[in-house]
Amino acid sequence: MSQSTPSAIVVGAGVVGLCAAWSLARRGAAVTVVERGSVPEPRAASCDHHRMIRLSYADPGYCARMSEAYAAWEALWADLPGGGTRYYHARGVLTLSRGEGDWGDRARAAMDVAGQPYERLAPGEIAARFAHLEPSNVTYGFLSKGGCLMANHILTDLAERLRGQGATILEQSPVAAIDAEAGEVSLADGRRLSADVVVLAGGVGAQALAPDLLPDLWARRTVILYADPPEDLAEAWATAPAWTDLGGDGDLWGLPPVEGLPLKLGCGAFGIPNPDPEDRTMRAEEMQRMLDAYRGHFRGIERFRIRWGQANHFTCAPEDRFVLRRRARLWAVSADSGHGFKFGALSGEDVAAAALGEVSEAEAARRMAARPA
Repeated sequence: MSQSTPSAIVVGAGVVGLCAAWSLARRGAAVTVVERGSVPEPRAASCDHHRMIRLSYADPGYCARMSEAYAAWEALWADLPGGGTRYYHARGVLTLSRGEGDWGDRARAAMDVAGQPYERLAPGEIAARFAHLEPSNVTYGFLSKGGCLMANHILTDLAERLRGQGATILEQSPVAAIDAEAGEVSLADGRRLSADVVVLAGGVGAQALAPDLLPDLWARRTVILYADPPEDLAEAWATAPAWTDLGGDGDLWGLPPVEGLPLKLGCGAFGIPNPDPEDRTMRAEEMQRMLDAYRGHFRGIERFRIRWGQANHFTCAPEDRFVLRRRARLWAVSADSGHGFKFGALSGEDVAAAALGEVSEAEAARRMAARPA
């Protein structure tokens, strides 16, 4: 690595790639970002109107790490031009449990281990405070810090900030190969770039570029539905929190209406492993299935008006752990597994610190995987 100004190439302009580029630039590196599509790229896992950020996790390690994630976001937002709620809407996050050992119950236990604060709610309190819910058969719930990260605003402004700092962002520039030993990136159009450090944050395309470093990853297709509640429930939804689980084995999560957007309905159980790469459209039957999954949870679900549906592909790793692996000058990172955006700023810090030698590869990988020291 150069003793004066280190150079870095970041492959992939999703949230982890852009945040790593920002963290590298803050440390004095000359940065080039290479993106196969546009920024934001509609087909990328990071691209959406908004994403959830939450303290609640069924894993104590990631639960504890969320405090660092918030601090990393706040440091990044302080360097961006937007203000107010351009990047974050604090709505709180509601988690319900319908019995001992379900996801909500495990998440509450993890919150206790991690020392994260929450407000515990009895069934009667849930019914009284949240008129949009049908909280039948709920044992208890808890409300904790969280809300909506405005994903596309973050990606757009972060890319512009990087350009303003002198970074180069090459859009519509697919990568054909990476030479880890030489620190060389070959583009599909024949161009070759080289740097002291190469960071591969290419999402579902990363494995093809570094199969030896990322042999155990796989792609997963998920669907989300945007819809409007009926008018008689609009007032209740206007102040509703996000939800990370509604109890039982439904794996239901989503975001309330914010900034003129309709509410966002998700169901983790609808994911499909190793999908057709071109299967990017949410079908009509999938939209109806999503609404059906919320029957008995949301009042008036049969009167919700569908606005649009989306299908997204993201990378998964064993145990849903984030991965950071190195060979020579190449650092390959997979920080997704369906919960990567909320850690984007922190993952970028971890990658940059490791790539420039501030911490060891093992320590950075341990932090990202939220494993104990």
